[in-house]
Amino acid sequence: MTTGTNDYAERAASAFNRRDLEAMLALVSEDVIYFDGVGIQTGLEAMHKRRRALLAAFPDAKMNLSPFVATDDRLALTVFLSGTFTAPLVVSGRVIPPHGRHITLYYAAHLTFRNGLVIREEVFFDSVVLMPLADQSEE
Repeated sequence: MTTGTNDYAERAASAFNRRDLEAMLALVSEDVIYFDGVGIQTGLEAMHKRRRALLAAFPDAKMNLSPFVATDDRLALTVFLSGTFTAPLVVSGRVIPPHGRHITLYYAAHLTFRNGLVIREEVFFDSVVLMPLADQSEE
């Protein structure tokens, strides 16, 4: 099933919030490229692995996508992801240990489409929200 810039946000958020990995993957091309501040991942298997890791780390996560610019082949949106960080998050070979707190991660994403599927996703977020709080007893 193909999608496009007009309905991507609704379909992606709905699939994520239902924990429907197959529906999430149906929105991207086989050669999708994902880029964030941690690294670059290519292909459906890497996307599947990243989504599984995110859902495992935040079992109660909810996502809300808000598009703000859409053309025929490009989409810019903001994302609110909230959930409790309860399991290690493995991204691009790096393990971020859980801190057990409920977090809200706000980020921007730019997506490029070809034939109705995402071929490139660039994500910009501040990873400090994922880090444990400094031990203030050491002051």
